[in-house]
Order: sequence, then C-alpha cells, then structure tokens
Amino acid sequence: MKSKILKVFFVLLVFTTFSCNKDDGDAPLNCKPTNISMVVNGKPQTFQAIGYGIDLWPQGYVLHLNADRRSNDPLREQGIAIVLPYKKTGKNVIDKFLYHQYIDNVSFYGDFTDGVFQCDVKINRNSCFYATF
Repeated sequence: MKSKILKVFFVLLVFTTFSCNKDDGDAPLNCKPTNISMVVNGKPQTFQAIGYGIDLWPQGYVLHLNADRRSNDPLREQGIAIVLPYKKTGKNVIDKFLYHQYIDNVSFYGDFTDGVFQCDVKINRNSCFYATF
C-alpha cells in the first residue's frame, strides 16, 4: 500500500513539474528584453525597457512596466509606464498608460487611458509582455 501511494505521488510530481511551463511553449512571439517602439503623432518613438514589478493591490496582483529614452541630457527626459492586472490578456485591459517628459525645462505628464485608448494584450506574465496599442 505504501509503495502504491509513493508511485501515485511520484506521477503527480512529475506531471506537475512538466506542466508548469506549458504557457512558455505556446507563446507566439519571441520575448527577449527589448525596446518598446511606437509611433506618436506620426513620429517613431523608441524606449528602453528598464524594469517591471508585480505588486499586490486590494483588487489583486498588478503588473507595472517602465521604459525611458535613456537620454544623457537631463533636459530631455521621456518615459512611459504601463499598469494592468497581472496575467490578464485581451482587449483594453491596461489600466494606465502613463507618459512623462521633461524637455527644455517644460514638464508634461499624462495618462493616455483617460482618452481614446485601445490595446490588445497578447502575453502578460513575469517573463514576457506583448501588446499592441
């Protein structure tokens, strides 16, 4: 009897171990650390991904993604932050798409989800994020 229980436990352990990374194999895209590119007002913009965090808020886990232009000139700083429920995918699931800049002593900060903002989040996990805006 003890041998039978150990065999069942071993089979469950093996099944659980090999099934944990299934979502990585189904990813339609290559998710290496990269730049974030977009077109804003007809001009291409490229930001470097600088970090992410997963926080526990009252409504659940929230993913924060941060990127900036990495300018060496302190008078020309630009960055974005994206906030959305962790692991949630689909259309219009981003809670905040924040943009900030400080160019030539003029500051601007805005949340673009307050206006007409459409997105489609395809992948949202701790090792990869992919979305279209």
